[in-house]
Amino acid sequence: MSLSLCTWILLLLLLLLLAVPGTPQVTVIVDGKVHAKLGSDIKLFCNVKTLELISQVTWQRKLSPNNENFLTYSKGEEPLHLIPFGERVRFLGNGDLGGSILIPNVTLTDEGTYLCIYTTFPSGTNEGEIKLSIWVEPSVEVQLNPVLSGPNPAVIAECVAFASKPAANISWNTYGLLYTSKEIPTQHPNGTVTIRSQLWMVPSPGLNGHQATCLVSQLDQNFEKYVNFIITNIHYAPQSVHIKVHREERDPLYIECLADGNPPVTYTWRRENGSIPDDVAQATGNTLHFSRGNTDYNGLYVCEATNSIGRISHSVYLYKYSGAAPRGNEGAYIAAIVVQSVIIIGMAVYCYLMKSNQMERICKRKGKTPRVNQNQDETESVGLQQCT
Repeated sequence: MSLSLCTWILLLLLLLLLAVPGTPQVTVIVDGKVHAKLGSDIKLFCNVKTLELISQVTWQRKLSPNNENFLTYSKGEEPLHLIPFGERVRFLGNGDLGGSILIPNVTLTDEGTYLCIYTTFPSGTNEGEIKLSIWVEPSVEVQLNPVLSGPNPAVIAECVAFASKPAANISWNTYGLLYTSKEIPTQHPNGTVTIRSQLWMVPSPGLNGHQATCLVSQLDQNFEKYVNFIITNIHYAPQSVHIKVHREERDPLYIECLADGNPPVTYTWRRENGSIPDDVAQATGNTLHFSRGNTDYNGLYVCEATNSIGRISHSVYLYKYSGAAPRGNEGAYIAAIVVQSVIIIGMAVYCYLMKSNQMERICKRKGKTPRVNQNQDETESVGLQQCT
C-alpha cells in the first residue's frame, strides 16, 4: 500500500528531528546510589524519557570480567527471569517508560552495581547505573568478666558491636568516674566489622554497684543503641564483718553476721571451745538461732565469712544473767545497776568532802585543828563537829 505525500513529509520531518546533533534522544533516569538495610525490600528505580520506540528493558549486574543479565522485558510479554538471582526479582515497570525492579530481603551478596538498559529504535541501547550498598545494624552486648580488686586499672567491661557494616562507633558514660577505653576491630570476609571496646577503670570494691552505659551508633544510618548496666564483677575478699545481737523479750535470742564480699560470702559459726550443740543453737546462713528457754549459751561465738578470694572472722561474747533480775534485756539491767551504784558512791564522797572542807575553814578561823566527833550521828550538821 502506497503512502500519501503528507505521510512521507511527516516521516521525513521526524527523521530530521532525530538527526539534529546535540539533541538527546533517549534519557535513562535512575537513582544513582541506593542504601538498603540488610533484610529489607529495596526498589531500584529506572525510567526513560524518549519519543523513540521502546523494544526491550534489560537488567544487568556489573561483574568482572563480563556483566550478567538477570532480567529482560519486552512489551506484550511476560518478564524473563534469568539465573537464580533474577528469579528473586520482581519487575515493577510496564515496559513503556517504567522499568523499575524490586529486590526482596536483600543480602550482602546483593550489594554491587546494577545497569538498567533500554533498547529503543533507532538509537539502540541506553543505560543508567545504580550502585546498591547494604548496611547492617550491629547486635550489641555488654560482657562483664570477673576482675580481682587492686590498685591498677583493668578491663572492667567490654561492649561488643557484632558484624556491622559500616563499622559501629562505641562510646562510654560512667557518670563522673574516671576511665579510659580501647577499641579492637575484627574484619570479617563478608565485609562486616566487629568492634570490641574495653572499659578500663581501677577495680576497687567500691566500684561494685555503680551504673555505666555503652552507646553504639552508626551515624550515616541514624542508628543508636544504649545499653545500661550495673558493675557487679569486682571480686574481693570479705571485709567489714559485723555481728548483730537480737534480744527480744518474747522471742528466742538470735545473732546475725554480716560481711561485704564478692563473690557472695558464706558463713560458718563455732564456739571458742568447739562446735555448737544442736540443743543450744542452729545456724541458718548468716544467722545463729538459739533454742527457746536455753540457759546454757554463755561463751564466745565466732562467725567466719568466706568466699573464693579469702576469709575473715569476728566474735561476740554472750552472757545470760542468772539472778533475780526482771525478764528482758539482762545486759541493759546490769548496766543500769552499775550506773546507779556509781552515782550513789560519788554523791556520798562529794558530801563527805564538802563537810570536811567546811569544818576545816571554821577551825582555821578559830586557830584550831578540826576533829570529827566519832560519837555523833552522820546525819548531824557540821556544827556538831569539834576543833582541838
